[in-house]
Amino acid sequence: MEIPHTNLENSTITRDEINLLPLIKFQGPIHVIDNKKQIEPAIERLMKEPVLGFDTETKPSFKKGVSHSPALIQFSTEHEAWLFRIHHKGIHPHILKVLQDEHTLKVGVALHDDIKHLQKVRKFKAAGFVDVASLANDAGILKRGLRNMTGILLGGRLSKSAQLTNWAQATLNENQLAYAATDAWVSLKLYHKFDELGLLSQV
Repeated sequence: MEIPHTNLENSTITRDEINLLPLIKFQGPIHVIDNKKQIEPAIERLMKEPVLGFDTETKPSFKKGVSHSPALIQFSTEHEAWLFRIHHKGIHPHILKVLQDEHTLKVGVALHDDIKHLQKVRKFKAAGFVDVASLANDAGILKRGLRNMTGILLGGRLSKSAQLTNWAQATLNENQLAYAATDAWVSLKLYHKFDELGLLSQV
């Protein structure tokens, strides 16, 4: 199902086509960071990477006019994922180092919203973020959501079964951990795919 370089212009995919694709998910170690002692060594490890997959998760609201702050920040390498639980503790200064470091690229989809919501938790100057949807737009891909791009470029299907679960609950279940890690990891895979296609010249 992967789309060759010469056929990216106006690339799209239907829901039925996505549903026929094999399910893909992150298979590596997932590190849940939920206390201060874990944060600094995790951030030191992450800042050794030139590019990280990035995403956030927020407890959904089912009442009009009610919203919640982000509960989780996810970073992923090719082989490991780190999930920082921030719903009670806020954004630790060490996490800010990554968010403000222009040399450590953070790649994801619809990053403007993620950054805006995180800045409501703690003010910071975002740097080094690359929106994969913008790369897709430049490549002429019409459907630029994470699930659509995963189908078009990676030939796989993402599960959304945990999307509307409670990300602020006391303990995240295995389905939530896999979902959160996969979203960040897939953004990284998409970035590398655009690199393979020679579409990162302006990043």
